[in-house]
Amino acid sequence: MMRVLVVSPDQALVDFLRRELAASEFEVLATLPGAEFVRAVRRARPDVAVIDRVHARCDVAEVEVALLRDARSDARIILVSEVPSAEDGRLVEAGVFFYLSASPPLRLPELVRAAADSIRQEASEKARQGELR
Repeated sequence: MMRVLVVSPDQALVDFLRRELAASEFEVLATLPGAEFVRAVRRARPDVAVIDRVHARCDVAEVEVALLRDARSDARIILVSEVPSAEDGRLVEAGVFFYLSASPPLRLPELVRAAADSIRQEASEKARQGELR
């Protein structure tokens, strides 16, 4: 089961993802930015993270991306930006799997599935390489 961590103050976004993602395939966890986020990342070590960059949160989102990378370097990060900003570019460069600038983010379930497929494919290729040696 893939763990998806949603970092957002918007409970509707969390509820939407929980409804849209099959419970048998995904465990959708939610956290607020800040201290709760740090605890959640350490505890959950998510496979996929959805970071909701709400308005003036670019600096906070940058820290979140860095902490996620430290906790799990192979995690797929999806950045949602309701109001696109030039500052988002440095977040994408920091290792974001997909950048979504849309409101509401209706494509998110599809993107989470694509991120999970990417993880599975990478794991399969690593296993295959190990078998070939």
